[in-house]
Amino acid sequence: MIMCDGKMSSGDYEDIWDIVKKSVQISRQEFDELVEKIYSKARNFLTKRAAAMIVARNLGVDTSQIAYTPIVGRLLEVGPVKKSKSASGETPYVLFTVVNEEERIPCVAFGEHHVSLLRQSEDKVLMIRKYTKAKLRKYTLVKVTENSIIEILDDSKLPPITDLKPAWADSLKFMKENRGAWLVKVLVIDESTTEYFACPICGKSMELQDSEWVCPEHGDVEPEVEKVWRYVVSDRSGTFPAVYFKDPPEPSLLDRLVVLKGYFRDDELYISKIYWVSEKEAITFGE
Repeated sequence: MIMCDGKMSSGDYEDIWDIVKKSVQISRQEFDELVEKIYSKARNFLTKRAAAMIVARNLGVDTSQIAYTPIVGRLLEVGPVKKSKSASGETPYVLFTVVNEEERIPCVAFGEHHVSLLRQSEDKVLMIRKYTKAKLRKYTLVKVTENSIIEILDDSKLPPITDLKPAWADSLKFMKENRGAWLVKVLVIDESTTEYFACPICGKSMELQDSEWVCPEHGDVEPEVEKVWRYVVSDRSGTFPAVYFKDPPEPSLLDRLVVLKGYFRDDELYISKIYWVSEKEAITFGE
């Protein structure tokens, strides 16, 4: 059973059973009895999960895919698609982050299937299995290979992303100083709109290269004219310019409190999603 914090206890082995029953003709009762038999012989050195791994191995199941406890978390952000080159060709990959009630988990996923799934699953609950880990200079990265498994779980498996504390930044200044996407509550103190040339496929702003409009992800495509919202947002840590490339949930956010998800590029906040807008203006005059 998956615990509400997105992790498994040392006694849980539902994921192991799920793999075993797809590979071996054995009943759940028989599997549990074998687990209990192994556990009873060496309970001072084993958890029931470890005993289940031994049973799975003895049944001929590849235990490499269950070496790490499955990761369960909501998909907080997905980066742009990049490609790694090798002798066999190019493989698409994306950096992404999942978050649960205890931690933020930086990840990288390889392969068209994983890339496509992740780019369509913002804020959804994911379970990642059969992954490895890569040690970087400042942090450990979960590596999702083409042999790894990503599953979308029922939304009830975790609280809403706005209730997951590791998803939140302490302030706008904190967001600016720390990489990645964060949730934050701000006050909108100015707003305006402008138009821009957008990619009709992904909606990203196109760049002018040699007199041609080019999407950084999809290359030479015919641009569409879209509206961009520009804001000035504020909290106790400072005031920052922000940009939003979608239609806001309200015609005007001016003087409203807003809960949003975003990330900084240099000094500008890029808003990726707006979750909540206060019903009334936080600051009114003439009262």
